[in-house]
Amino acid sequence: MKDLHLLSARRAAAAVASKEILSVELVEACLDRIDLRESSVNAWACIDRETVLREAIARDREPIRGPLHGVPIGVKDVFDTQDLPTEYGSSIYRSHQPQRDAASVAMLRRAGGIILGKTVTTEFALYRPGPTKNPHNLLHTPGGSSSGSAAAVADFHVPIALGTQTSGSIIRPAAFCGVVGYKPSFNTFIPDGLKPLAASLDTVGMIARSVDDLSFLSSVLQGNQEAIALSVPSKPRIGLCRTPYWNSAQSDGQDALLGTAERLANSGFAIEELALPDWFESLSEVHSQIMAYEIARNLIYESEGSRQDMLHERTHQLIEDGWDMSHETYLAARSAVRRAQSEFTAACQGLDAIMVPAAPGEAPLLSSTGDPVFNRVWTLLGVPAVTLPVTLSSKGLPLGVQFVGPIDSDRTLLSLCRHIEEALGSIKR
Repeated sequence: MKDLHLLSARRAAAAVASKEILSVELVEACLDRIDLRESSVNAWACIDRETVLREAIARDREPIRGPLHGVPIGVKDVFDTQDLPTEYGSSIYRSHQPQRDAASVAMLRRAGGIILGKTVTTEFALYRPGPTKNPHNLLHTPGGSSSGSAAAVADFHVPIALGTQTSGSIIRPAAFCGVVGYKPSFNTFIPDGLKPLAASLDTVGMIARSVDDLSFLSSVLQGNQEAIALSVPSKPRIGLCRTPYWNSAQSDGQDALLGTAERLANSGFAIEELALPDWFESLSEVHSQIMAYEIARNLIYESEGSRQDMLHERTHQLIEDGWDMSHETYLAARSAVRRAQSEFTAACQGLDAIMVPAAPGEAPLLSSTGDPVFNRVWTLLGVPAVTLPVTLSSKGLPLGVQFVGPIDSDRTLLSLCRHIEEALGSIKR
């Protein structure tokens, strides 16, 4: 079999399990791809080649552990790993070595997966860009903060990778890099061993090149041996929602959403206009309030003494904003979330999902990781979101559309997005 680095995670797992290929061959193919491209893309914070190859050889000699047996995976460098440094994108934690794996990492290993390495993150998964570049155009950002995970998957270094989202850190990088991102319902996957930012918002998720692989990895992280696919209505009802932030979308971003709605309507989907309550425009600020308040309290150690001088200016300002916020303001923000969750559930009645922009438009230049304006609300509400690549911008950069469902409708949403993916087909580059 040729070009093993191009295989999906599910196909690779099946090939290893049937002895069609060896895990070590698959891992070597991924490492060869990294050798070819990493000096340009800079997706990886750390790779221990000898350990990874030794582990792959061991997988080839032992009985099948689980559904991911012998498959290499990328892990964002905010997850603790017992055998690789975990630096959280900060010089404060240079060469920091945790004593145990994060729960999600442990689940991957239990299923037979091989941690190929740690992918680059922004500082504490916030705003300071890392060295990673967009593989489609090295002058443009891959997004933040799951930048390394998105770029590594998009550039065929690894079939799947873990990420996290506190604002828009899975959906936006996936959209910018032309891959598939999944931010699940809040607490779908256990955050134990994850460097916390804002406990009310932090969400473990993943990036892949197909919805099928998202379902596959999701099942593994839930401890299941097989992904459970649900049936999809013969004429799915999708709410076309411009959101209260429509004016923040660039023309390419607006065209991507409206053009995708038209393509789906022509493929037999029922597309209906959906307007959210006007007051939802305030939810972006509500998100910012909760995030700042909780980050200030989570990053006490990092913001004290000489360590505060090692923080990016914007991170330091966010912490200060959090300390300036009253507890009453924080409680009012939490109350607004509960109201919005109820009203969003009511707005979705009768719909199978809604479709919204995944980002304002194409990936901006490297000086910015992009604006999460179209991501904050869904993170705040704790609902599942999946982004699919749908077209290219006028500059040839990927554009994505985000599909959102009610809280805990993850399996339904993933099944629906697989159907949507098939209807849309692949992007012609």
